Amino acid sequence: MMQVGARATARESRLRRTIGALLVASAALFGVTHSTPAFADARTEARTHFKKGMDAISAGRYDDGIAELQKAYELLPHPNVLFNIGRAYAESGELEQAVVYYRKYLEGNPPDKDEIAQVVKNLEARIKRQQLARDAALSAPPTPTPNTPAPVTPAPAPAPVTPAAPVPETSDIGAARTEDVFAESIVTASKGTQSPLDAANSTSIITEQDIRLSGITKIPELLRRLAGLDIMEVTGSQTEVSIRGFNQRLSNKTLVLVDGRSVYADILGATVWQTLSIGVEDIQRIEVVRGPGSSLYGADAFNGVVNIITKKPGEGRNGVAGGYGSQATTHGSLWASGRDGDFGWRLAAGYDYLPRWSREVPNGRADIVTGVGDQVESSRTIRLDARGTRRLGNLGTFGIGGGLSQGSVEILAIGPLNDVVLPTFTATDVTSYFNGDNVDVRVFWNRLRGTSSLNYAYVGESLSPSHVEQNIVDGEMVLKSKMALGGGVKNDLRAGAAYRYKNVDWSYLDQRRIEHHYALFLHDELKIAEPLALVADYRIDWVPYLQRFQQSPRGAVLIHPSKQSTVRASVATAFRKPTFLESYLQLPIQLPVTGAAHVSEGVRSEDPGFKLNAERILSAELGYLNQESEFFVVDTAVYYNRVSNLIQLADNRPITVGDISSAGAQNPETGLYPVALGGWDNQCQAYNVYGGEAGVRTFPTEGLDVYANYTLNLLQQDNSNCTAEQLSRIVDDQRTSKHKINAGVQLRTKPGIDGSIDFHYVSSQVWAEQVTNFVRQQIEQQEFKLSDYTLFNARIGYRFLKNQADVSLSGFNLLDVRHREHPFGQLVGRRVMGMFSYRF
Repeated sequence: MMQVGARATARESRLRRTIGALLVASAALFGVTHSTPAFADARTEARTHFKKGMDAISAGRYDDGIAELQKAYELLPHPNVLFNIGRAYAESGELEQAVVYYRKYLEGNPPDKDEIAQVVKNLEARIKRQQLARDAALSAPPTPTPNTPAPVTPAPAPAPVTPAAPVPETSDIGAARTEDVFAESIVTASKGTQSPLDAANSTSIITEQDIRLSGITKIPELLRRLAGLDIMEVTGSQTEVSIRGFNQRLSNKTLVLVDGRSVYADILGATVWQTLSIGVEDIQRIEVVRGPGSSLYGADAFNGVVNIITKKPGEGRNGVAGGYGSQATTHGSLWASGRDGDFGWRLAAGYDYLPRWSREVPNGRADIVTGVGDQVESSRTIRLDARGTRRLGNLGTFGIGGGLSQGSVEILAIGPLNDVVLPTFTATDVTSYFNGDNVDVRVFWNRLRGTSSLNYAYVGESLSPSHVEQNIVDGEMVLKSKMALGGGVKNDLRAGAAYRYKNVDWSYLDQRRIEHHYALFLHDELKIAEPLALVADYRIDWVPYLQRFQQSPRGAVLIHPSKQSTVRASVATAFRKPTFLESYLQLPIQLPVTGAAHVSEGVRSEDPGFKLNAERILSAELGYLNQESEFFVVDTAVYYNRVSNLIQLADNRPITVGDISSAGAQNPETGLYPVALGGWDNQCQAYNVYGGEAGVRTFPTEGLDVYANYTLNLLQQDNSNCTAEQLSRIVDDQRTSKHKINAGVQLRTKPGIDGSIDFHYVSSQVWAEQVTNFVRQQIEQQEFKLSDYTLFNARIGYRFLKNQADVSLSGFNLLDVRHREHPFGQLVGRRVMGMFSYRF
């Protein structure tokens, strides 16, 4: 009873602190927004000014229209705005100013540079002719008058009105760019640029402004603000990401891309975020597609896709940023970008140091040996990234680049690899691509090399040191065609082929493994009429381990009640193939009994023909998106997921007399005798998930950008396919928290004060984790209950030197609500960091 009372008191204390902090923060924001004029979301503000400007120009109010377009460009530069300003000056007869803005437009090396260069040439010729005409009029001699008294004449008739200079023809100044250049667009949902209103899945976007104002320097932590996302801080450097549940250590059900390039670590089946060669300052936006994506991206897009879009070579300014915070947390970045004609380039470099949230091994343990000496460090990395693009006339754009990340990282893995450190690793990539009107081609090479060991082991036991090298070569070609079929019917067709080569050499595997993967896919959008569209996707993948094809279809119906709203219904399937770790593991694990080992293996010694099945998901979704208003956006979705064949640790298989010849011999390297065999198996249970997401982002005044969203997940575990023996070893598993709430406010003011507040609530969750029962000598599921927790993050900053410099102070978990986000994860506490950045 005393423990229950203490827990209740602790919860009440946390609740009081949360409410108090929210009231203080709200009061502070109210004071700032009412004492200084502020801007809402930059994209929304720019979009509003752009629309007002184009409307004014259409009405002939050129001065008003040009002023609005200039405001839009100041908020969010876009080359088409410069073009429209130049065109407006030309229409109003101010040809000199028109030439100035057309030349600014040409500095960005646009695709139509030759045509606009001719426009400038024509305008300059016209200016010269007008100047010659004025000079001739001024230099003409006066008409001589006779030396006689002038006769009285009647009052002169009114002088004829000189006609105004003719407005240049459209062919002389180019057609106005009337498309909504500040409207949101995504590329991940269909592998082509489209509005979120036309996407077959629910989508979310994190903008460059969201990233900067958050003060967050860990890329996966940026995703916490989104509905439907599961974010889990496991160690100081390991943040796991999943979509609509099923998060875990080494999360393997969400595909992460950087500019369309997969960064999936095939050896583990996860994304190791610290191996990326980019920092938050290099990101233009992050696109998230919620729901199965295997129909376009194949095996690893089980429950969604995260695509990190970096800033384009040749665009943006140069800069440097640095920060230092709690427990010596350090972040540094520098970048440069430039353009020389058709060639654009961007270089970036950075350094990050992340401490552990909590120490697993205290000082002075004489019974323990450690894999690394520094038990405070979680990750220390340096990164380099270089990218370049060259426009090939009207053919398209060719790009090439590469990245390097090097350092150390700590990973909380699964099974026998529960707490692993990589004291050294080097991750590199080389990418080349071509994007044209009718074809896209991409080829990349990812390489990961490193050493690893257990973080600690008892004296006399092995730290299981290993060497790992992974080489991935991936190629993809997509053919594109857009057709008007008559009667208002439009068709957008994409067909592609993909190949992926995998070469993995790891001490923990039975041997070097090489796999060749092939795929064909099709994406078809059919707009039957203005309010109705049909989307169909199909992909077939050859999976070498399974020795069979896997099919992934998806279909969607989109209805547009208005031009800025969509009702979406979709059905899709996806799969996740077994990873190299699950397929080919061969690792003896020393047991407390002297000389005895448990051998965890993928290829079973007593049953070499055994194969794991691919994990499967069937999903149905109904969604609604409304962008009708300039003051708010509403996004809702309800969904059903049926998940089956999840891969987990297999039951122990004791070695019998009959197995001694194949599996029971002494290991000559370790001197250990295997007494039991383990590995991996598919779960007998399946899961029915009923969920919903509701979110709104609003701009109530010209000073606030407010967002809030709620996620509900209801899970029913289906044990109907389990035997009585299996039922004795499993428990109910929620797989995710039932409730998640995110809310936040962003602020930007003219005097330079920036601010943001983010609040996150995650309800309690019952985890089912597999543990070893040494008494019964078997692996069993055990329940672990995690309490609910709240996170309160905030940032305050000040811009100066004409917005080139910025100083800020940001805090994560400011209320210091100590909590674990995984049963075996580290204890998450408060961290504060001061930052400085300068752009030039």
